[in-house]
Amino acid sequence: MTNAFLFPGQGSQETGMGKEIYDSIGKARIRLEEACDFLNYDLKKLMFEESDGKLNLTQYAQPAIYVCSAMYLEKAIQSGLSYNYVAGHSLGEYGALYAAGVFSFLDGLALVQKRAEVMSKQNGKGSMAAVMGISEKELLDMISKTHGAVVAANLNSPMQTVISGTDEGINMIERELSKNPSIIFRRLSVSAAFHSPQMEEAYDVMRTEIEKMSFNEPICDVVSNVTGKATNDLKIMKENLIQQMTGQVRWNDSVKEMKRLGVEVFYEIGHGRVLKKLNRMIVASPKCFSV
Repeated sequence: MTNAFLFPGQGSQETGMGKEIYDSIGKARIRLEEACDFLNYDLKKLMFEESDGKLNLTQYAQPAIYVCSAMYLEKAIQSGLSYNYVAGHSLGEYGALYAAGVFSFLDGLALVQKRAEVMSKQNGKGSMAAVMGISEKELLDMISKTHGAVVAANLNSPMQTVISGTDEGINMIERELSKNPSIIFRRLSVSAAFHSPQMEEAYDVMRTEIEKMSFNEPICDVVSNVTGKATNDLKIMKENLIQQMTGQVRWNDSVKEMKRLGVEVFYEIGHGRVLKKLNRMIVASPKCFSV
């Protein structure tokens, strides 16, 4: 059977995430303890007991999600699950690359920590919103009229797209969409316009960080956010990970690509069921399980 492991991104964080895995699986406990030592703050307390909103801040949410997915990966492996492909939604691509053996747990955490740090410094540079109930083509036609102020950041499913851009541009799209009451427009709780030209400064920093890190030959193919295609070429993986900072998350294409390649079962490796729900919108009767 051909399986794929999927890793969720920012937005999947929640107080209590990973607690059950920490209590029951020794190797998962080691991952979290390693992360706490590396980060020099109590990530465990933040994940299990957080109550002041810090877990939703980019600089803390991204490391927490990456570490939590690494913990769930230990559960999946202990359960005897195997995988032929990996993919991650935005930040989740780092978890996917770790699962593919492209870098070590701590090397991946170092990249994620830097990513979280530089993205959090872009606070106030634009906003994002999820749009549902309108076709991708119709929405893209509308976005084109903003002359680059707004981009389609996440192509999540045939009927769900996340847009990203300047506050003025996002407001303009919202006004247009409000004319049709059947369209759902929901602003996201993010601090900036991720996956858009607003992330150019973060892009420059991450290019340097990613290029200087040594990547290992993968144990399986990785499906990239930017292309929606599978690859085992390290040079391509690095460039795709760099381009992801300002580029699109082509989740719809990624899932279709994996189905085309023969994937029969998807496993969501991490907290929650965000990707499981998205997959139901993309392919008919997908076999997708939360680990």
